Amino acid sequence: MTEVTQEKCRICLQPVHPYPLGWKNGYNIFGCRSCGSAFTDPWVTEDDREKFFAEVEPESTHVPDPEGMIGDMRKIIKKLVPAGVTNRRFLDINCRNGYATVAARQLGFTEVKGIDPHEFFIRFAQSKYDPSLFEHSSVKQYAEQGKQADVIMSRESFIEQSDPEGFTAALSKILSPGGVIYIEEPNANHMNTPKHFADWALVFPPLNSVYLSKVGITGLLDRHGLKIQKVYFNWRPVMRMLVVKK
Repeated sequence: MTEVTQEKCRICLQPVHPYPLGWKNGYNIFGCRSCGSAFTDPWVTEDDREKFFAEVEPESTHVPDPEGMIGDMRKIIKKLVPAGVTNRRFLDINCRNGYATVAARQLGFTEVKGIDPHEFFIRFAQSKYDPSLFEHSSVKQYAEQGKQADVIMSRESFIEQSDPEGFTAALSKILSPGGVIYIEEPNANHMNTPKHFADWALVFPPLNSVYLSKVGITGLLDRHGLKIQKVYFNWRPVMRMLVVKK
C-alpha cells in the first residue's frame, strides 16, 4: 500500500508527501518528506493502545541488573542536568520500572515523582520502591493538576503519543521557568536508522506509533515555547537533547 489517509503530518503540520517504510502488526508505516518523521497509518488512538494492553495483559519485571540501571540513570542525570539543581523538583515521565525516579531520589532532589500512563508499570515500581514516589498519571493529567517540575526526564515518551501537540503543550506547562527537560527519543531520520524501518525493534505499533526526526521534534517543541539548548552526539539512531523554555 502506498496511499496514506492523513493529509498533514501530525509532527510538522505540513503536507505529508509520504513514502512507504513497511508494514508491521497490521499498520502501514510512512515517512514524511517534509520533516523526516515517520508514523503509522491508520493513526493509533488511545483506545487502540488500551485495547492492545487489555489483550496482552502485560506485567513488568526487573531488567537483569536493576542496580546497574539505576547507576546509569544517576550518571545521566548528573551529567546532563546543570549543576545546582539537586535541591529542586524532579519528574520522570513514562517512568516504567522507576529506575530514573529512584536515581533522582538518591541524588537528593527535594521533590521526586515518577509518572506513567500504564498502571502495570506503576504497580511494579510501587511494589519494589517507595510507593509515594510513583503516580499512575499521564503527562496531560499531571499538568491539569497545576504541578510543575524543574527537571523533567523524558525517555521514549513522544513515540507513544496519539496527541503529540497536547503532550508537548502539557510538558511546557509542567516545566518551571529556568527548568530543563532531558529528551531521549528514537530518531527516524538518523544516518544509522535501520534501512528496513519496519523491522526496527523500537517500531512496534500500536504500543508506539510516531517516530520523530530532529527537524520534526524541533518544530513541535518550538510551537509550545520550548527550544533545544543542547544536542548530544550519538552514533546510535537515538536523539539525546536538553530542552529549555524560550
